[in-house]
Amino acid sequence: MTAQSPYSKESVKRSFLHFLVGRGVAGLAGFVTVILMARYMDIKSYAGFTALTGLIAFAGILSSLGIERVVARYLPEARLQKSPQQIAQLIWTLAAVRLLASALMCGCLYLAWPLLMQWFKDVELTHFPIALTCFVIAESLFQYFSAVYQSLAQQKSLTQIMVIQWAGRLLMLWIALYADHQLSLEEALWMMALPEMLSIIALVWVQRWHIKHIPEHPSQTTTLWPDWKAMRHMALHNYGFTLLAAPPQGYFVKMLAAIFLPTQMVAAYGFFVSLAEKARQYIPLHFFYNLIEPVMVGNYLQHKDFNKLTKFCQWLYKSNLLILVPAIVWIAVAGSHLVDLLTAGKYHSYVWILLLVMVQLTIGSHVVLLQLILNAINKSVWLMRAGVFALFGLLLFWFVALPLQPSTLFFGPVLFSLVCNIYIIRKLNHSGYAYGLTWQVFTGVLAAGVAALLVALLVSQQWFTEYSNDMWVTALAGLVVLSVYLLTVYLLKLISQEEWLFLKSFKQKKSV
Repeated sequence: MTAQSPYSKESVKRSFLHFLVGRGVAGLAGFVTVILMARYMDIKSYAGFTALTGLIAFAGILSSLGIERVVARYLPEARLQKSPQQIAQLIWTLAAVRLLASALMCGCLYLAWPLLMQWFKDVELTHFPIALTCFVIAESLFQYFSAVYQSLAQQKSLTQIMVIQWAGRLLMLWIALYADHQLSLEEALWMMALPEMLSIIALVWVQRWHIKHIPEHPSQTTTLWPDWKAMRHMALHNYGFTLLAAPPQGYFVKMLAAIFLPTQMVAAYGFFVSLAEKARQYIPLHFFYNLIEPVMVGNYLQHKDFNKLTKFCQWLYKSNLLILVPAIVWIAVAGSHLVDLLTAGKYHSYVWILLLVMVQLTIGSHVVLLQLILNAINKSVWLMRAGVFALFGLLLFWFVALPLQPSTLFFGPVLFSLVCNIYIIRKLNHSGYAYGLTWQVFTGVLAAGVAALLVALLVSQQWFTEYSNDMWVTALAGLVVLSVYLLTVYLLKLISQEEWLFLKSFKQKKSV
């Protein structure tokens, strides 16, 4: 790619600082919001909030129609080869489809509300809340325009709007808590919906300004575009996989938990999933994913270098493991103290659920990278096949295990992610795409994690008897886990020279 390309390394470097600061601040604001809502909502109201946020997210998935993946695949191509008018046509056409689909979904929720209230025992709302409609539509459009901004390498604008969005939520929460007011379920919905609606207005206005300032590309093609048939096929494949992968996702398990499990466990799971989702924003794979996805796809479309594509994907996943494994060990050692500290004494007896959520995040992250690879090589149909196999295994597990022990509901997502990984990797290797998964990386990271766990458990036994302060115990356990883990990573040489050189190359002026 040329130096002027929005997907060159220089373009990524220019937007990197804004992306880093903006996403960091937005993630931190979201994290604080989650903590405060868990602390200042009573358990029943928070369990109801858990059920409804799961329903809202599921409604957003049903109305997505696979559009976000189409945006990630075709907008980089449009930005490189098409005119601003063609880019605008694609963006606003898909936005209209997304808006119509989310509005229809709200209508379905309105009609099904009496039935839903029979299932969600912790939701004490006899009427269909307007805040729910606003939240569903705003959340759906925000996800769509986020994909648009990321695909056009407009990270600076997106992260600035995200900061404003979460600052608005914090301000509303601060006003309520300053008045010593305990949050109700409907107030919590408005607190999430109103800043999201304002952010949509900002996203639309700023995107219109961006499109007006996109220069005419000298090498733009004059062929008929977009190819709606190819886009529909890709959207259907990704949408089909998204629906097949819905049952093990946090938003869906929230709803199942609200139906089958006690209130306390529902609230605990909702808090842990929210916590993991906010923490995930700081993990390299997810933190940088939307920044680099259009870069990786655009680079592959230009050079057709599958080995380079998979190598970068595996480096991303290794960075994920190097962070998530010590986090899991830390929770295993001092998780109950950490949860007590965050929630003022709530949910600490269910810390094992948090461990499962983190394991699912670790394994499921690799499926995200495999989805990127399959979309880049136009093999998205394999996603649906993997989803069918994994869903069959998941439903079979739940059918056998749930009658015996309802809490086994939380083990299903881990099984689903494992089956998806195995199927897609085998399919790639058997079809001439050598994925070349390096198992030595996993064994090395696992060995470092086991070493940190054993040392921390041994040392922490003395602390737990001497210290009653949750903050001290949590901090000391984290320090021991991190020290032992980093030392083991260094001794085992888990970061190669090539990876260090790649990181250093960002100081040089080269395109990707």
